[in-house]
Amino acid sequence: MCCIAISIPRFRERHAYITRHLHTIWGPDFEIIGIDGTVAGRDASPGSDLSAGQVGCALSHLAAYEAVVARNLPWALIVEDDAVLPPDIHDILIRVEATLRRGDVVLLYNRPQYRAAFSTVNADSIGDYRLCLPMSMGGLGTTAAYVITRQAAEGILKANRPVVAAADNWGYFYERRAFTRARVMSPNPVSLKPFESTIFPSGSKIGSVMKGSRLLQPLLAARRRFLTARMTGNTVLVDEVSPYANLSPQ
Repeated sequence: MCCIAISIPRFRERHAYITRHLHTIWGPDFEIIGIDGTVAGRDASPGSDLSAGQVGCALSHLAAYEAVVARNLPWALIVEDDAVLPPDIHDILIRVEATLRRGDVVLLYNRPQYRAAFSTVNADSIGDYRLCLPMSMGGLGTTAAYVITRQAAEGILKANRPVVAAADNWGYFYERRAFTRARVMSPNPVSLKPFESTIFPSGSKIGSVMKGSRLLQPLLAARRRFLTARMTGNTVLVDEVSPYANLSPQ
């Protein structure tokens, strides 16, 4: 099994957290990759409206895919530096592996911004979890923790160079046939630490004051937990066949 974490050393708290967490939960055999978008913005496509943070995030995930391809791995687990893996992550991945097809992506954490439906029809069961197809690609919301096959990694590398799409724009990659099937594990086996986002800087004076105040840090963390819980609640399971069910090769 291969685990690659996305983290930039400049964000010390997050970088230290994911390093400790993976040593504890995963073991010593993992890799950390991070490309700082503030110095790599030139690698975005001309006219791109992505922020420097989004560009860096996309480049970091692309670098992880390059590692998967270079090592000829059948698949890998990619996690961002706010992911909280469950203690039985290895057992979960062994069972996920048994369901994988060429070109697959499996999200172990999903947080749709809006209400999104996922099909339970013919969903593979993994203990208390199910691997559900989306009813719409717009329901796929993050790159916090996911399994990606080598074929899907190769496809996204071709589709996103130079960087034109955010790393979590799964709909864009699917439209360009970068991967053949995406499923979401429900309920999410992975959760998130309530760190502040490194993708979109606050920029506001009030936000800067709040971030600089130790007294207000717990309030910011509580707010992030609330928003995460609310968006996680946007997932709806339906007993309907996904429009992508017959498009996925056996």
